[in-house]
Amino acid sequence: MYKVSILGAETITVGFDITAHIAGDVVGSVPASSYVLVADSNVAAIHLSALHAAFVTAAPASSRVLTFVVPPGEAAKTRATKESIEDWMLASSCTRDSCIVALGGGVVGDMFGFVAATFMRGVPVIQVPTTLLAMVDSSIGGKTAVDTPHGKNLIGAFHQPRHIFMDLKYLTTLPHREFLNGLAEVIKTAAIWDADDFTVLESSVEQILALSAANVKPGQLPDHTLLMRVVLGSVRVKAHVVTIDEKETGLRGLLNFGHSVGHAIEAILSPELLHGECIAMGMMKEIEIARNLGHVNDVDVGRLARCLQAYGLPLSVDDKKVRQLAPSKFCPVDKLLDIMRVDKKNQGNRKRIVLLATIGQTVEPKASFVDDVVIRKILSPAMEVIPVPPTANAKPISLSVPGSKSLSNRALVLAALGEGTCRLKGLLHSDDVQVMLDALNKLVGITYSWEDRGQTLVVQGGAGRLQVPREEIYLGNAGTAARFLTTVCSLVRQPAQERPATIVTGNARMKQRPIAHLVDALRQNGCQIEYLESQGCLPLRITPNGSGVRGGLIRLAASISSQYVSSILLSAPYAEQPVTLELVGDAVVSQPYIDMTIAMMESFGIHVERDSAAPNTYRIPVGVYKNPAVYEVEADASSATYPLAFAAITGRQVTVTNMGSASLQGDAAFAVKVLGAMGCEVTQTPTQTTVRGPAVLKPIPHIDMESMTDAFLTASVLAAVATGTGGGEDQHTTRITGIANQRVKECNRIAAMVEQLARFGVRAGELPDGIEVHGSAQGKAALRAPESGQGVKCYDDHRIAMSFSVLACAMPGSERAVVNEKKCVEKTWPSWWDVLERELGVQLRGVDSGPHSPAPSTGPASTTSAATAAGTGLDADEVALLADDTIVIIGMRGAGKTNMGRSAAAALGRTFIDMDDVLEAGEGQKIPAFLAQHGWEVFREREAAHLRAVLASHATGHVVSCGGGIVETEAGRNVLAEWVRGGGSGSRRHVVHVQRDIEEIVAYLLRDATRPVYGEDTRAVFNRRLPLYRACSTAEFLSVRGDPSGPRGAWAPAQEEFARFLRFHLRREPLRTPAGAAGGGGAASAQYLSSSFFVALTLPDLRDALGTITSAAEGSDAIELRVDLLQEQSDDFLLAQIAAIRRATRGALPIIFTVRTKGQAGRWPDEDEEGMFALLRKAVKWGCEFIDVEVDGIERSARRELTEALVRGKGNSHLIASYHDITGTAVWVPTNLQGGLAQPTAGADGALRTPVMMKAKYAECSRFGDSVKLIGKANHLGDNFALQQFVWSLTHGATTGGSVKPLIAMNMGAVGQLSRVLNTYLTPVTHPSLPVAAAPGQLSVAEIHRARHLLGLVPAREYFLFGHPIGSSPSPSLHNAGFAALGLPHGYALSEGADAAHVAAVVEGSVRAGRFGGASVTIPHKEAFAPGGALHHLLSGGLTAAASRIGAVNTLVMAGADAGAGSIVGDNTDWLGIRAGVLRGLGVRASLGEVGAGVSTVGVVIGAGGTARAACYALRELGVGELRVWNRTAARAAAVAGEFGGVGVSRLDELAAAPNGGVGGGQVVAWVVVSVIPGAAQGELDVAGLFDGFERASGAGSVGVVVELAYRPRETAVVVGAAAGQGSGTTRSMVQWRVVHGLDVLVEQGLAQFERWTGRRAPRAAMEAAATEFYYRR
Repeated sequence: MYKVSILGAETITVGFDITAHIAGDVVGSVPASSYVLVADSNVAAIHLSALHAAFVTAAPASSRVLTFVVPPGEAAKTRATKESIEDWMLASSCTRDSCIVALGGGVVGDMFGFVAATFMRGVPVIQVPTTLLAMVDSSIGGKTAVDTPHGKNLIGAFHQPRHIFMDLKYLTTLPHREFLNGLAEVIKTAAIWDADDFTVLESSVEQILALSAANVKPGQLPDHTLLMRVVLGSVRVKAHVVTIDEKETGLRGLLNFGHSVGHAIEAILSPELLHGECIAMGMMKEIEIARNLGHVNDVDVGRLARCLQAYGLPLSVDDKKVRQLAPSKFCPVDKLLDIMRVDKKNQGNRKRIVLLATIGQTVEPKASFVDDVVIRKILSPAMEVIPVPPTANAKPISLSVPGSKSLSNRALVLAALGEGTCRLKGLLHSDDVQVMLDALNKLVGITYSWEDRGQTLVVQGGAGRLQVPREEIYLGNAGTAARFLTTVCSLVRQPAQERPATIVTGNARMKQRPIAHLVDALRQNGCQIEYLESQGCLPLRITPNGSGVRGGLIRLAASISSQYVSSILLSAPYAEQPVTLELVGDAVVSQPYIDMTIAMMESFGIHVERDSAAPNTYRIPVGVYKNPAVYEVEADASSATYPLAFAAITGRQVTVTNMGSASLQGDAAFAVKVLGAMGCEVTQTPTQTTVRGPAVLKPIPHIDMESMTDAFLTASVLAAVATGTGGGEDQHTTRITGIANQRVKECNRIAAMVEQLARFGVRAGELPDGIEVHGSAQGKAALRAPESGQGVKCYDDHRIAMSFSVLACAMPGSERAVVNEKKCVEKTWPSWWDVLERELGVQLRGVDSGPHSPAPSTGPASTTSAATAAGTGLDADEVALLADDTIVIIGMRGAGKTNMGRSAAAALGRTFIDMDDVLEAGEGQKIPAFLAQHGWEVFREREAAHLRAVLASHATGHVVSCGGGIVETEAGRNVLAEWVRGGGSGSRRHVVHVQRDIEEIVAYLLRDATRPVYGEDTRAVFNRRLPLYRACSTAEFLSVRGDPSGPRGAWAPAQEEFARFLRFHLRREPLRTPAGAAGGGGAASAQYLSSSFFVALTLPDLRDALGTITSAAEGSDAIELRVDLLQEQSDDFLLAQIAAIRRATRGALPIIFTVRTKGQAGRWPDEDEEGMFALLRKAVKWGCEFIDVEVDGIERSARRELTEALVRGKGNSHLIASYHDITGTAVWVPTNLQGGLAQPTAGADGALRTPVMMKAKYAECSRFGDSVKLIGKANHLGDNFALQQFVWSLTHGATTGGSVKPLIAMNMGAVGQLSRVLNTYLTPVTHPSLPVAAAPGQLSVAEIHRARHLLGLVPAREYFLFGHPIGSSPSPSLHNAGFAALGLPHGYALSEGADAAHVAAVVEGSVRAGRFGGASVTIPHKEAFAPGGALHHLLSGGLTAAASRIGAVNTLVMAGADAGAGSIVGDNTDWLGIRAGVLRGLGVRASLGEVGAGVSTVGVVIGAGGTARAACYALRELGVGELRVWNRTAARAAAVAGEFGGVGVSRLDELAAAPNGGVGGGQVVAWVVVSVIPGAAQGELDVAGLFDGFERASGAGSVGVVVELAYRPRETAVVVGAAAGQGSGTTRSMVQWRVVHGLDVLVEQGLAQFERWTGRRAPRAAMEAAATEFYYRR
């Protein structure tokens, strides 16, 4: 045992198995009449009885030994629990001579310490911590406290324990995660105080983790010597600090390293994240703050990060572990800062942060004051770059850059595999290198340490001894590590006990990056490597084969990545035989990197021979690397390009002091070959490079960057501002080639650069192996900032982030650019932002770009096909929100499992698996034959076995359709149950029951002869299986067949709805609530215009009322299904009701599922609580987005348990906790109109009733609901004012630490209608089409808007149509009908004139008057709003991305809280009208990828004027494969097509050429034809010949849609040509054409305008009817 002194006495004892000693010591030193042993229920079950027995043995007969057990967890650490403890002690006759013994973790110690501090004005307390966290932190120092709703530990006292006993044996029963939780505090203490202890921690990870209970075998007594050392080290530090500064006035504040930020994170992420996990994240943020302030370097930051990560602790809120544990919680920066503001460790409003000077030492012997600006910068996920102003006499800048990532990774592999000790100097400290070091530590078991303040890594090599690691190797997005380690792992010859194979995996993008060529080569050499998910990508399972890599001849394709070559080269000396590596296939990429590897191997004693006669052949001998005593890693040449590019783009002089012409790296030539060619002054010596930028950069007509591919991104941003001096259209263009491999890096870098440069207004395009960037005559002045809220999307790619941060420095005037995903730079230059600010002098500002932020997407859309990968139609952010867990579908044969499953797989970008196909392939015979031979029993056994195998090997990225009878056996049901349970916390594993009307199933099965008959009545089978399907499923979907004659076919609507249904269930974060939550900021008009409504349906059966539902939903944001008002409440009936709502609204509106009891003004029996909650739980399965749950009666334990169970199992559904005051006795504020307290009132029966306080009901509801609904009763007008006072007090009087949930607050009755008008969040509304309102006083959306207008809350706005001629436009009828339908007081009028001055005068006058709302724009003014146009100055809010890309504006939107106070934004909705027409015509949801696999998509634009650019933009956004444009002027067609990656044709019939360069016939094609030629000008076109050409070029099953933009005449020549059944005597049968008329397109784009102007869903039916009526009237 060890004794530690604190506050002058040796009152801390540390030992192992000291229970008896604890009892004897306490009884001997603290005499007491009662020893009160306390613990939580978890600890009590394991340790309390032994301690109790020891005390009974040691205590005298006059002393009692009592025990008290509390619930576990932070939730029990409250004033209420403390009160119950004190009451028990008083009832148990405990007196002032009692002694409390606190056995447990921090919660028990804190709470019972506080009890001891206050009970009888203070009694002794003994701390016996049982967790590592409590041992090294909370038990020492006398801090005691309880939590409150406003924050943790806010009420407490300092009360020193009489003694602290730390028995390390308790840690052998500690859960592994709790063990790691405590290690965070151990690491913290070493980081601030003891560099030697920190070195032990970072170099002894395996040994320390082996002491965790998870790694200790039963009966084994672990060697606790090492653990004893690190625990004693932490204990002694804390004891020393507490002794000097007991009340935390200075030095003790050092112990709060990581806590200032960590506690704020914990306030949000608790209880899902533990204290130590949050402190780990806090430590990382606080050391980054120290680095930003210049106190620590990358080495210190990297060491801390590696140490935390090695012990399984998260580094940031975006860490994989955090997202798994708390998938629906986020840490907005403002919220973190608000929480930090009330942290008790601060003084006033100033924030105190413990700043490290290096590992083991702090800047001050106390916490330091840090400005909010700095903290925000570090916490924010994005960075705003303030442009660098031109300065004539700027001082020269000198700096060094980090070590090379490529060299660092190679050096680590060489040193780890080598023999002897190697000191690596200049190593890069980055994410990638950290990942490599951690992986090698697991694989090789190397030992390492740091010297020279971390500047030197000392590696003791393993000499080729390798092992299967304890856990999978997770590499994030580290491609180099993935490639190198795949071969290293293949060298492992024998499996370890209980570890048969190595798993190598990474993040979502890493799972897309190719590795097939390397794996193929290794497999051919005898290595056992399996793909666990997608073929050709990680994750891999690498199983030792007994001999490792065999050696001999290895053939490898190296046309994708030179890293494949380096991977085999580095490991080749450890093969069984000498290796001859032959590179085959296309040209080898990045030869300089292969040469670099060979040179480094030479430095470590292995000579590689390159065959002079066959340069792509290498011979590597068998051997062991001999580690050099010292190896210097040279600076990273790719990283050096960024400060040098900064010099080039700003005109300054920058010297990189550690990178010159002697470098091994190809990128070292960037300065001379690229910057010199662009006009920079370049001076380069062997060791350093100096660049001075010119006044104007010059473009490079062509440069091959194959030898420095990573530097092309830097060159591209410089090319964006380059200005040529010659003539011709390409004078400003830079073309870069030789970089094809950049498409398979962290993302498709070429596509990403094209996409992101467009956000800056820079035109760029992809080349087959490169990129071309079009600069401008205006140079930097032509740049514009990305659209507000957009910023640079980095795709988690460090080089994109750093390149665009350089471009952002050159923004003109007041333009600002934001770079998102700022942390991705840590891959190669962790301190880049600090260097940019401190050394290059650029001002930066932290920006919170996220929730809120989902994980970064895995790559940009191809610029030649803007639809997202796999044609899902989902944008990257939407994909990132979806879990990738495999979906399992069950249900009757004929229910639509295959139909729905295939379509959903296509829509979600997944692979479909039909288990019937799997079974037949696995058994080698068709199912009928198998049944005939083996029978049903064997069939069911094999069916379950095959399903288990498929789910084991395809756990993500698939949709699996099971046979209908999978639920018939217990084995099959167990497979499904295990699948759901095996997902763990945060998973979205679902078994989906697809159901269909049984009569439709019977009719289908009578026609289907492909599967065996049941042998019994189908209905009987259905009735037997239905309860099994429902028991096994986690989600349930009713498939309803639509009208087969409709434009979208019979099943398209159901397929679309099924995909939406799955997306809802797969979301990683719950549904966000609609706008208008109580207390929304901004002007009143903005608040009330952005409010939300739901329509309460009161029909008894919705199936025959689809038209009524559609009408009733106008203007609403959700639909309430009042289950208690329906004529039936069976599962089948309710599923049909939900399906009816989805069909009527096309899934556009969320459903609020409500079962209202009689006691709450509904019809459901009050006594049937079980039945009500059973329905609410089913609503979760049925995908209802909102569920209303009543809290009336929640004080009863049975009701509370039902509610809590619903909360736990709510999935992604949003719970609205509701309370309706039926008695009329509830009060909103606790005072009456005369200012006195509210008194009991008499009810209708004369009995007095105590008033219900709505504030208490709000608190009650908040415990269970994501939002709250409180309904009172208005007896007089003043009740509405009291309600508003209540709402105001919640939203404006809330204290920091609490949060206000979205609130529906209203009064019932006619007098209460005012409260409905003033409610802004999900106001219940009725509609004239409904037979009755759902509640007394309910209003329609239109009535509420009209009332708000009369109250001055919704001011009238003016909208215009500008153009000439416009007299025949239906737009006024269209928009005014929409305003009228929703009760909005706005007006839309024609303002005809061809003069731009007329438009400017009208807009400016309307803005000055405060009435301008927006406008439509048509010819001749559309292009006048483009940059340089006569009206561009009106666009104070700039252009949207669409308008900018199209180069024309057709919509003006007033953005801002109030007209006159906001800004005017130029938008283009023409493309949206075209897009909607295409989708409608083809019957798809979002992209052309949904028309089917193997279908070629060809976009055809007839005409190149007017809206041709909008048509091209729309087709590209839809993901069209080929784009063709025809115009009478061929040059014009080529110019328009070229801007969108298409081709211009000179003859009309060329539009119908077979796709993909084919000769026609046989290919299934989807033709999308957009005609932009005026109807009157189409007469001369050979339309019949064109459509005959489409027919000849197409195979059977082809489809086509014609979108006509001319709306007069209705039947244009193109429309007639598409509709004609014959042409030139040839019957058309290959292509099925559908037509979308010009009026339909005009309406669609008008609906988009309406929604942009009003923020409300457009009332489609009313607007379409008005436009159609006007059209035919004219």
